[in-house]
Amino acid sequence: MEKRKIVLVDDHVIVRNGLKALIEKLGDYSVIAELDSGMALLDALPLIPVPDLLIIDLNMPGMGGDALVAQLRQSGSEIPVLILTLDSDEVTIIRLFRNGVRGFLKKNCSAETLQSALASILTTGYYHNEFLTLSLRRDASPAQPSAQEKVLAQLTDRERAFLKLVCHEQEYTYEQIADQLSVAPRTVDGYREAIFDKFAIKSKTGLVLFVLKHQLLEKL
Repeated sequence: MEKRKIVLVDDHVIVRNGLKALIEKLGDYSVIAELDSGMALLDALPLIPVPDLLIIDLNMPGMGGDALVAQLRQSGSEIPVLILTLDSDEVTIIRLFRNGVRGFLKKNCSAETLQSALASILTTGYYHNEFLTLSLRRDASPAQPSAQEKVLAQLTDRERAFLKLVCHEQEYTYEQIADQLSVAPRTVDGYREAIFDKFAIKSKTGLVLFVLKHQLLEKL
């Protein structure tokens, strides 16, 4: 079986070397290139051979991972991206998913977590801890209409309006969503908890990723 091809983008040589060694110990993957900056990756496009996955450091000097991902999206690249980070706030993580990132990992994660992330992105299309608990088995192709309709059927009109605002590019807080819907914050909390319970979601990031994965935004 041919090994899956991975390209690493990180400004620290030690990190790249360690990550490459760890990835290749997993057996099913081959690191075919290592780049030290976002500009180096952009200058190398189009990548030949085309990798199955890009692993990109979020915090790099010059062009950080978030700016690089935005540039890749503008260039039309469809190569899946896994972001590495020491730490990141939820707003940044949500923005990354909106820009097409397929998953993110802390740099101090275990080998088992890394293996789960690689396998999940290359088989289900995404990696997110909440979605691992759902044991996703679908591939990375767009959600089938029947599956999408099944999800939509479980949402009330107000829950749909809530989800649309959660995913809005203005990055509304829950309090601002309450203002937009002209309801009390506790009512918005009720919408959120109901959706969490229905779909085993645990965070705002999970909500956004759920909408993106099932291509719900145009249906809300």
